[in-house]
Amino acid sequence: MEEDKREDLRSAGKGLTLDSILSAGSSAAGNMAKESITSMVGDIIVDSASSLVPVVSGAVQGYKRARFERNIVVFTEELYAKIEEVNLNLKEKTDKQKDKIDQLFSYIMDYVIDEQQEEKIEYMVNGFVNVTQHEQISDDFILTYYDVLKELRMVDISVLNLMYCSRYVLNHENRESYQDIMERHGLSYEQYEAVRRNLHRIGILTTRTDLNIYSDLEEISKKFKELYSYLEKLTNPKHKRSLPKLKEPKLKSKDNFEVSKFGRDFVNFFLDLDDE
Repeated sequence: MEEDKREDLRSAGKGLTLDSILSAGSSAAGNMAKESITSMVGDIIVDSASSLVPVVSGAVQGYKRARFERNIVVFTEELYAKIEEVNLNLKEKTDKQKDKIDQLFSYIMDYVIDEQQEEKIEYMVNGFVNVTQHEQISDDFILTYYDVLKELRMVDISVLNLMYCSRYVLNHENRESYQDIMERHGLSYEQYEAVRRNLHRIGILTTRTDLNIYSDLEEISKKFKELYSYLEKLTNPKHKRSLPKLKEPKLKSKDNFEVSKFGRDFVNFFLDLDDE
């Protein structure tokens, strides 16, 4: 029964197709276009909410309906703000590419409908705009990226934003510090570090240990060779008076977090920070 409910929600959301949004937006201009899209979304919401009544009841019905309505409206408003860019990108695409983009749009709508934090929907729209820029993009690519975004909470995104900007964005004005993020999200320093460890677990952050492990292995191998040579000379009476001095290996690895290659690609795909 629970799976049936989820399928009803998904089917309702897919009543909102990319074609329907673009058509509503292109039939008018400015605020009229936005009102046209909102009106069209409202009609879909009414129809979908009615279809959900038999399978969802009471407080659950109200919650599901409210979240569905809120997420769809936020998504269409965010997409409307970028609709000109989407249209320009689609003009360069073949019919086959447009069909693929429309299919990926329906996948993205699944994530929109299920999202618990509506603030993340802005990033889902950014991702979709990037989809329309690609000549070719696979289902696995989209599902992987959106699965990772689904797993993140806004606090994770705030920390990722901070770490990316501190390294890769030149404009330092009005930039948050980690203390600002801790205060805004009500975190202790231990919780802030736990967020960073979670980002590392997902693969969005890496550490100096990860980056320098190969170099350290070479250093260790070199020291083993020196030790072998030392022991060889130690057992040879001819070399006992000229033993070399052994030195400790100098390892570069440290557990300092930084944004990984995947993390940078993820930021560029969803967060749209390079314009800041």
